Amino acid sequence: MIAAPLLAFAVITPIVGKIGDLYGHRRTYLTSFALGTVLALSTSLAWDITSLIVLRTLAQAAKAASGPSAMAMILSTFPHRERTRALSIWAAVVALSPAVGVVTGGPLIEWLGWRVLFVVQGATVGLALLAALFVAPETPRRTGIRFDVPGAVTLGVGVSGLLLAVNRGISWGWANPLVLVAAVLAPVGLGLFMTIQHRSDAPLLPPALLRQRSFTRPMTAQAVLQSGYMGALVMAPFLLERRWGFRPTVIGLVMLPRPLSFAFCARLGGHHDPRHGARRVAVTGMLVFVVAMVLAGVGAQQRWLPMFLSGAMLAGAGSGYIRPTVANSVTAAAGNADLGIAGGSMNMLQQIGAAVGITVLTALMADSLSGTRFLLLHLAAAGAGLVAAWLALGIEDTPADSDPD
Repeated sequence: MIAAPLLAFAVITPIVGKIGDLYGHRRTYLTSFALGTVLALSTSLAWDITSLIVLRTLAQAAKAASGPSAMAMILSTFPHRERTRALSIWAAVVALSPAVGVVTGGPLIEWLGWRVLFVVQGATVGLALLAALFVAPETPRRTGIRFDVPGAVTLGVGVSGLLLAVNRGISWGWANPLVLVAAVLAPVGLGLFMTIQHRSDAPLLPPALLRQRSFTRPMTAQAVLQSGYMGALVMAPFLLERRWGFRPTVIGLVMLPRPLSFAFCARLGGHHDPRHGARRVAVTGMLVFVVAMVLAGVGAQQRWLPMFLSGAMLAGAGSGYIRPTVANSVTAAAGNADLGIAGGSMNMLQQIGAAVGITVLTALMADSLSGTRFLLLHLAAAGAGLVAAWLALGIEDTPADSDPD
């Protein structure tokens, strides 16, 4: 239920991001919302667990275009000196939306069952589609450039194999035939992808971008942080149930400070980036996350709920603080012509990091009730934050008055 949509999102986003770069992000964005509306409503009709997973995964894949296309439309509208602040508003809204779902989801499940969640989701996505028809701006289209189908196929095969092997290896066993096939497909697919990119006249992801430290370093740092952040986030409901005995409605309310602090600090980071520089903002946010994981771990071990909640809130603050800065750094390095593929590549790496973190931490958590186990898992997430902070030391500050082509 969690891993398959993450996998679909990771595979699809760079591909649809490139489609938006070539054929216009408004068209890609609206198509994404239209398909997402239909598939979200269809998910409410799932007749068994397999159909539920398949429909939810298809819905997530359909909506994957909205992320990179939204970012590209925002960046195309604002000059470079204003982009970080614009992205901070966007990141805050993206964080507040799940907060509404967290608050309402628990009571809806307890009172009306899980199907109503997808009815509500489909209805709200449909309303967003109607609004987007009037406000979504068009971006320039690039004529005379063909879409890199071989690159898209090999990237999809490689990333799918990587995520499937990582996610299912622990639960199915590393000797499972499907896991072994996925483990082989990952390097083969990614190797072929890189070969095709170097030989293609119109590559999906220009190799010159991959050689730019200003493009790869911020994405990599955030992906590593995301592994710890998402691993701890998915683990939190189980922890709250096992250590404090909370029910879904209470869990939803208890987890609310995390997305709220994410949204607030995304706005704060957007204001600080032009003043203090991308490197300082990114490293600061990641170190805040490290402290947050230590506090949350100690709170979980000792069953000190205020300390655990403080750590959870700080985790959202640290992750939100860096989000607009990382997005602006990556897209500035890519330039205006490749905003979609830049945003899609960033989302892809985030999802890979999230998949690794969720898989590893939840597998190590298992059915444990031990406070010490939860402490160690949070310390592992803190370790990911330290690695991310070290990587962020290599982020280059972008001049405030630059406006790349």
